[in-house]
Amino acid sequence: MHLLAASTQRNLGMAIAVVAIVGFAIYLIYNVLWAGRGERGSEVELAPNRKPYLSDEELETSKLDLALVSGLVTLVIIGVALPLYWLGEPGRQQGYLEFSRDQFTSRGAGQFEERCAICHGGGGLGGTTATSITDDAGNFIAAIEWDVPALTTVLYRFSEEEVRHILDYGRPPTPMQAWGAPGGGPLTTQQVDELIQYIQSIQLDPDEVEQEVLDGIVLQVRDDVLAANPGLNSRLNDANDAVSAAGADEAAAEAAARNLAMVEQEIRETSEQHIRELTSADRGELLFNNGEYGCARCHTPRDSWRFTGPESTPGGGPVVLAKGSPEEAAEIARLGNLIPAGIPGGGAFGPNLTNGATLRQFDTAEGHVGFVTIGSEEGIGYGNFGQGDGGGQMPAFGVCVGDRDSSERSAIHGFCTLEDGNVRPGMLTAAQIADIVAYERGL
Repeated sequence: MHLLAASTQRNLGMAIAVVAIVGFAIYLIYNVLWAGRGERGSEVELAPNRKPYLSDEELETSKLDLALVSGLVTLVIIGVALPLYWLGEPGRQQGYLEFSRDQFTSRGAGQFEERCAICHGGGGLGGTTATSITDDAGNFIAAIEWDVPALTTVLYRFSEEEVRHILDYGRPPTPMQAWGAPGGGPLTTQQVDELIQYIQSIQLDPDEVEQEVLDGIVLQVRDDVLAANPGLNSRLNDANDAVSAAGADEAAAEAAARNLAMVEQEIRETSEQHIRELTSADRGELLFNNGEYGCARCHTPRDSWRFTGPESTPGGGPVVLAKGSPEEAAEIARLGNLIPAGIPGGGAFGPNLTNGATLRQFDTAEGHVGFVTIGSEEGIGYGNFGQGDGGGQMPAFGVCVGDRDSSERSAIHGFCTLEDGNVRPGMLTAAQIADIVAYERGL
């Protein structure tokens, strides 16, 4: 609305300016081309300083009236234009911010596609990248394929200052490198600003985030649901076969597609019902392992990558990839392997959560829930051991954390506060966080 008002006032001002310019041009044409036309005959007779001027009657009537009307029109234009200018001032400010936001978003989109999309995918929808893992001495261990997260929800769990820090300094030990000048990267502060503005523009709506979370846990139980419902599984196979058999027959293909959609919807509803019937801890396990919406990316070894080679480690033992029990992990260590088994919650980028670690860290489930909700804050300790020097390392899952920033940002940015003054919700609901905590406290 502000931008529309500013545009209307700008257009009116331009119209007034055009009228004034045209009027001045007519005045010049009249005086130069007509009133000042060339003399005829003797210079003595027609010299300008000897030419008879208007009579007193004409000067005090039509000429005077014309001058007075012209002055009145000029005063009216000034009297209208100045209030319009003053009234448009707030709109111009908002219009400038909108224009700056659009410019930053456009340039940020170019930066992203050039530098970031190769890993994070076009539009920030996620992707993979080839990298490697090394031992403490920097020796090569294995080539891996890293699952790079989508960025369409990153501002729900990290503040803009935390995203800026990651862009500036990277996120070891992940493949995310330093891009900003403070961390030795090639991007200036303004280019990082542009990237943040673009990332803000691709964030999902809260309803879409809720659906993505649910889609992830439904996908995890799909195979179990089909195994427990042979009839439903058979109907799915028949529906897929009908789609394949339809071929180029448009009518048959359309009917087969409708039937497949109905079967898929029934599978979806059955899966959601199955999830509701699970215990809190079992639902928490699904949420814990729910990709970028869950916890395993940071707290479970190897959850974020897949092995591509070689077949053995410098210690001489085979590279064991299957997730295993603590006993299997001990056997892997005995064989000299440098890649531990992927024990759920066994610790990777984030700390180990097994063997009662969360019970020792948080005396109550309520305190544990509070930490998962808001995440870590710069310089503020959490839990019984008082860690607190890594703001943003542990993201917030239950609230939008724009207010967690260590300093205020320009008005160009701002994601958590909506135009109506309300605050966006977090990625997970309070009930989902309680389920995760129930699972983690049982590890």
